[in-house]
Amino acid sequence: MSEIGFPVKDLSRRKTQTALTIIGLTLVTAATIFLVVFGANLGFEISYFAKEGRLTSGFTSILFLVILTISILNIITGPILASFLVRLTMSERMRDIGVMKASGCLSGSIFAYFFTELSLLIFFSTLTGVMLGVVTFYVATTLLNTAGFSISQNLNIEIIIVVSVILIVFSHIFGASPIRQAAKAKPTEAMSPIYKLKTTAGLGKKLPSTLGLPFKIAVRNLFRRKSVTTQTIICLTVVLTLTTVTIAGGTVANQTTVSYVERAVSRNTVLVAHPALADHYVNLLSRFFEEKELEQLDYLAQALRISESLVSKLANIEGVTGVDPRLILESPVQEVPGIVPDPVDQTGAVLIGDSRSDEALILGIDPEKVVNDWLIFGRKVGETTQEGTMIGDSLAANMFTDSLNQKIKIFENSLPYDIVGVCVDPLNTGKVVYMPLETLYNALGESGYNILLLQIDSSEKQEVISQIESEASAENLMVVELDPILDKHVTYLGNIWSLVMFLPIFSLATAAIALLSYLMLSISSQQHELGIMRALGAKPKTIIRIVFSQALIIILVSGAIGIFAGFFITFEFLIYDPVMPQYALINVSALLLTILGLLCLSSLYPALKAAKKTIAQAISEI
Repeated sequence: MSEIGFPVKDLSRRKTQTALTIIGLTLVTAATIFLVVFGANLGFEISYFAKEGRLTSGFTSILFLVILTISILNIITGPILASFLVRLTMSERMRDIGVMKASGCLSGSIFAYFFTELSLLIFFSTLTGVMLGVVTFYVATTLLNTAGFSISQNLNIEIIIVVSVILIVFSHIFGASPIRQAAKAKPTEAMSPIYKLKTTAGLGKKLPSTLGLPFKIAVRNLFRRKSVTTQTIICLTVVLTLTTVTIAGGTVANQTTVSYVERAVSRNTVLVAHPALADHYVNLLSRFFEEKELEQLDYLAQALRISESLVSKLANIEGVTGVDPRLILESPVQEVPGIVPDPVDQTGAVLIGDSRSDEALILGIDPEKVVNDWLIFGRKVGETTQEGTMIGDSLAANMFTDSLNQKIKIFENSLPYDIVGVCVDPLNTGKVVYMPLETLYNALGESGYNILLLQIDSSEKQEVISQIESEASAENLMVVELDPILDKHVTYLGNIWSLVMFLPIFSLATAAIALLSYLMLSISSQQHELGIMRALGAKPKTIIRIVFSQALIIILVSGAIGIFAGFFITFEFLIYDPVMPQYALINVSALLLTILGLLCLSSLYPALKAAKKTIAQAISEI
């Protein structure tokens, strides 16, 4: 027989144990491969959107940060779950190791034999896991593309190899540890049920009698097996942290980015402008979610101007709550280097930035009348000085080193303007510059408006719009509702975040496998005790309650830590100025509680299996 023939035969003899380990390790590998490859392709898709001129730098950064955090947590989760399953499997072999040592086998031979079994399990599971992960990736992306999403199917072999090597190495390292400990143990220790799983002989602290006998026994069993209980809690905590970050983080990110867009575009707003300029403005606003070709337009042509008399008439319409006249045009803009304190030598200064240039949309606004409420880093334009400007997030990210400590040059013959703030704005995909109208008038040498934004009362929307259209048609101007365009922004963001929310499905399956593996091993080690309880008159339902209570305690502890950690990461590190409506918080909480409930229900299988054993089978420990 070959050197690996006997280990293979030995593993096949323990079908349930071996199958559970292989399934668990396969799912861990498949989940990790799927999540990393899927996340990478989703990241590539977001990069493609950004390069295509869609999204803005601010929205792209949020998406990348969420996907990166989920990927890192998943890479951490994979090896932890894999090593945990291997530890459980090898702990079950303690009695075999004791028999081998009693028969005269050397510690080195014992280690080599069981390490061969370990390697067989790991390599076979990794191979099947990679295949399952790749197949699942193709199936998932095909279904999502059929449903209308756009996800590339690039298979990054380098990522798969790296992830597989990490899982194999960590599984061997953590799996070899209990083998090495067992090989050093004395025969009597290795064969003892107390040594197995580092079980202590003590029964733990006294518990109140009101908790009930099954619950008290469950708590004492968990305390007696502190080592494996702690490992189980750590595994489930990591998985539930990953799940919470994905679900809660995805929900918060979705709600927050939708809030950013709604604040920038503003609900219940209509645009009044010349038909050519109105279509152009809508195209500029729509470039956030679809590629748009823009025609050249003379923004300063007199035919595009809006008269002061019309502005006054529209402002006097009952139901118009805000009037925001603007002058817009396109112009090349240039970065102006800035001077900041030297981080090394506080007494000195260093020059930051370069002289990069780009095309941007310039908007002259009246700071007192704007209907938008952008998310702003820094100050609003016109808040402290009429000479400052506010730029969009894409312009700040792509053209400036530190925009708030630099200036921007807009017109050839004008001096550079201070940058007082950076706003998140989907208009022209964030390549915008806002400045006070008076400042723009002085730079151009002329005045006037070419677009008008009106905030209207939503309760009288159609009637007010009809009156606006009646007044605007007299000057051949067009009225456009911006809510339908805003709804497309919201739908587009919702589709993207739906893809992110798809990520944790496999991880939940591996969490269930880890829990089942622990319970089955724990029941195996308690088999003699449960048999004695049955012989003394304990009913099968008592056994079920004990096992279920153990699972419930572990899940509640893991859930409390994991969900708290997930929310902490989400609100403290992932999203700036997060938005979480009450209904969304309730939905997320309900979903997480449902997941915990499903994990609890999964524990009923080993509980029922343990209760069905006869007293003779339970006491025999065969």
